[in-house]
Amino acid sequence: MRIFSLVGVSGEKIIDGEVAKPHSRPYMAYLSIKRGNNFSSCGGFIIHPSFILTAAHCSGENITVLLGAHNILKREPSWQKIPVQKIIIHEKYNRMTHENDIMLLKLQHQAMRTSEIQPIKIPVKGVDVCPNTRCTVAGWGSTKTNGMGSHVLREVEVKVQDVYDCKAARNSNLTAFAICARGTGIKGTCNVSIHFTIGDSGGPLVCPINGARPEAVGIVSFRLSNYKQCEDPERNNVYVKVSAYWNWIKKNIRVNSLV
Repeated sequence: MRIFSLVGVSGEKIIDGEVAKPHSRPYMAYLSIKRGNNFSSCGGFIIHPSFILTAAHCSGENITVLLGAHNILKREPSWQKIPVQKIIIHEKYNRMTHENDIMLLKLQHQAMRTSEIQPIKIPVKGVDVCPNTRCTVAGWGSTKTNGMGSHVLREVEVKVQDVYDCKAARNSNLTAFAICARGTGIKGTCNVSIHFTIGDSGGPLVCPINGARPEAVGIVSFRLSNYKQCEDPERNNVYVKVSAYWNWIKKNIRVNSLV
């Protein structure tokens, strides 16, 4: 049985980006998260009719996924709002070091594929993105330090950096499982906190692979702590390298598709 349609925190912010063309990123998911008496949000992306990929730090007691949305305050016929049946956090996720910041969400029922809702391909194990590759990130996060979240989907271009030059490499355990990227000028993504999230955390870093159709190569995870303001043009941001978790993703989709 072919299981993949993988055709294969106060949180992240889209800083100085542009409003995305409505429904031009049909893989995007908006996550409404409840933890205790607190409510928050994250991004995510659909990789299979029953599964959303996102960051582990976006977990909560209850999560509802909104697909087919552009303006999250303006209901459209394209919307599909689906509760999460099962939260699958990487068993070695470390909240303090950010290692293995990856999570699958199994939907209560399959999403219906439409022109506004389409899975995005993810790279297989061993695929790397070269430094200086231009990629995009999208989300509903705020657009400046201490700003409110955006009601409409926004996007920004970022450039992949050499992970060994990135200051995140001070943690040697990160290098094989992370992608570093930064925007141009003040443009980019920015994570204000590593804990409970509001914004773009968990969304995809989308890059062209070998000149082919773009794939979701990374998951928005965290920013480097030495950059205090989201508008700092020197900041780098860290993304989970999806290809490093190909086997984990494939295994968990297979196992959880049987129940």
